[in-house]
Amino acid sequence: MGKKLVPIIVIIAVAGVLGFLVNGLGGKASANPGDRAIEFELKDINGETYRLSDFKGQTVVLNYFATWCAPCIEEAPELEAFGTEYKDAALLIIAKGETKKRMEKYINEQGSKLIYLLDTKEETSKEYSVIGQPETIIIDKNGVIVERFSGPTTKTDLINLIEKTSP
Repeated sequence: MGKKLVPIIVIIAVAGVLGFLVNGLGGKASANPGDRAIEFELKDINGETYRLSDFKGQTVVLNYFATWCAPCIEEAPELEAFGTEYKDAALLIIAKGETKKRMEKYINEQGSKLIYLLDTKEETSKEYSVIGQPETIIIDKNGVIVERFSGPTTKTDLINLIEKTSP
C-alpha cells in the first residue's frame, strides 16, 4: 500500500507546484505596502467617473466602507473631519457592494461632503484584495501604497500616518 501512495503524493505535489506557478506568474497585481497602486475607474452617485490616475501627484486615502458596517459608521465622523479639513490628501470612500440608492440615502441623511465611489460589483475591492471593511489604503504622491490597515481610524491617525510616510 505504501508504494501506491508515493506516486499519488508526487502527482499532488507536482499539481500544487504547477498551480502555484500559473497563479503566481499570471501577472496579477498586488496591493500591499511597497506595491504600485492599481488603477481603477468608479462612478459616484451622480454618475461622475473617477480614476485613481485623476489624483496623480497627490496623496490618496482609499477607505472601503459599507452602510451596514458598524465600525464604518463609527469612523464616519472622523473621515468627514479628515476629508473636509485636511487638504494635503484626497480621500475617496469606496462603497463596497453598495447600491446607488442606498448610498444616496446614507449621504443625504448624514449630510456628507465626501466623495463616495460605487464599487457595487466589488471589482475594485477584489483588485485590492479587500475582504472586510473598514479598510484603509494610503497611496503616496508617487502612486505607491505606503500603508494598509483594517479597522476604524481617526482624523489624527490618518494625518500622522500620511506625514510619517510622505516621501
